[in-house]
Amino acid sequence: MRLLLAIFLPPVLFLTIGRVFAAIICLILQVTLVGWLPAALWAIYALNNYTTDKKIAQIQGSQGGISGEVAEAKAAVRFGIKNVKRLFGQS
Repeated sequence: MRLLLAIFLPPVLFLTIGRVFAAIICLILQVTLVGWLPAALWAIYALNNYTTDKKIAQIQGSQGGISGEVAEAKAAVRFGIKNVKRLFGQS
């Protein structure tokens, strides 16, 4: 869906990914027929970066890191070590 927006309505795509200033510049670029192709290519590139950033954030969140360790420590304090081990599937 967003790929179609990137091709046919590039400024709208920038608005959906939260880049308002880029949407304004893209709209100005798209006003001319010559600028439509670069605007569409720019929107596709921005969409690719947006999805890559989301995947990286998801991977970092699943690996835990410091925030994951803090959450586990808080859970251990609240529920006790035995309940936390059982919750995470450990013996």
